[in-house]
Amino acid sequence: MAAAILIAMVVPGVARAQTIEEQQWHLDALGVQAAHATTRGDGVVVAVVDSGVDDTRPDLAGALLPGTGFGSAAGTDGTEDNDGHGTAMATLIAGRAVDGGALGVAPGAMILPVSVGADGDKFTTASVAEGVTWAVDQGADVINLSLTSLATLTPDLLRAVNYAFDHDIVVVAGTGNDGDEHVGAPANIKGVIAVSGTVKGNGVWPESNTGPETVLAAPAQRIVTAVPLKVVDTGYAEVDGTSAATALVSGAAALVRARYPEMDAGNVVNRLIATATDLLAPGRDHATGFGQVDPVAALTAEVPPVERNPLAPPPRTSTAVPPTSDQGLAVPPSDVDSGTRLLVAFGGLTAVGAVVAVVSLLLARRTRIRRAPVPVVTEIPPPSDDFWRNDRF
Repeated sequence: MAAAILIAMVVPGVARAQTIEEQQWHLDALGVQAAHATTRGDGVVVAVVDSGVDDTRPDLAGALLPGTGFGSAAGTDGTEDNDGHGTAMATLIAGRAVDGGALGVAPGAMILPVSVGADGDKFTTASVAEGVTWAVDQGADVINLSLTSLATLTPDLLRAVNYAFDHDIVVVAGTGNDGDEHVGAPANIKGVIAVSGTVKGNGVWPESNTGPETVLAAPAQRIVTAVPLKVVDTGYAEVDGTSAATALVSGAAALVRARYPEMDAGNVVNRLIATATDLLAPGRDHATGFGQVDPVAALTAEVPPVERNPLAPPPRTSTAVPPTSDQGLAVPPSDVDSGTRLLVAFGGLTAVGAVVAVVSLLLARRTRIRRAPVPVVTEIPPPSDDFWRNDRF
């Protein structure tokens, strides 16, 4: 199960308190402002497959494309976010820093909001897969999946992610927040950038899930971002989790795609890997993969081209049409546990049993959001199932 969310209220501009942007320590840690001297991600579309993205947040003004919903969010346009998770992730990717607000890694990028669950309702692997497929068909360049599972793969999700690869899209997902030696789906799908977390000083965030599938790391603790006013009445929060780290890496991928518009997704992935800051023993490790993402180096370093995504399995036959239930798997069947049922969370999924025909996913403990150290703090009513907690400091 993933880590629980805590709400963090942040109040800008009180008695010369820091602006929201100034409270975003991860910007300095990743050299984001320096990267913006090269590009801000203009022209790149990042799909956020999540709880929806609030279109009333000024931090995202002008950043949202027409979206949609699947599963319990079917019939919506993707801009209702009663949970706050999707808005928080979208802001970390493309926040515009309006009036001292939150700044994203790629503030010039456009967000494609894809809601796969409404009001904390259950949502399915089928809805996530539909969301991914729809995002591909809408021309996404990067797909952010701040969703993790402790189970093995399901055919619908696997087909959808491979469909994204077939269409030259960078897919980024979190490793999970249990502190376990286990990377779940979709992060464990070959070709996906699986992201773990770090803390200030480049230490490993201890609640990150780890494993040989880990590819990159990014800040995952006390990450300040925007959330809907219905979630926090100041509109800002501090979050923990590999969900946040995933969004930061998606932002870095958007910067690379903007800087090198003719570069294919495989070389974008390779560039992010080749230029990462190695944090532990030399080479790839289970905790941080190839190291912490370095946007500036990814944009400026000399990196020899590769023929294909270095994370991908050997080349296979491409699917020319959207995946359907009667198409074969895009990877060997041995990579799929056909008897697995999933419970999904924003930030984590948990395996619970068998039956693939109807795979149900349940919102569990997610990215943490806790109250930030600011002059004014208010209580936030917890949503259903006590997934939200309140910490004062």
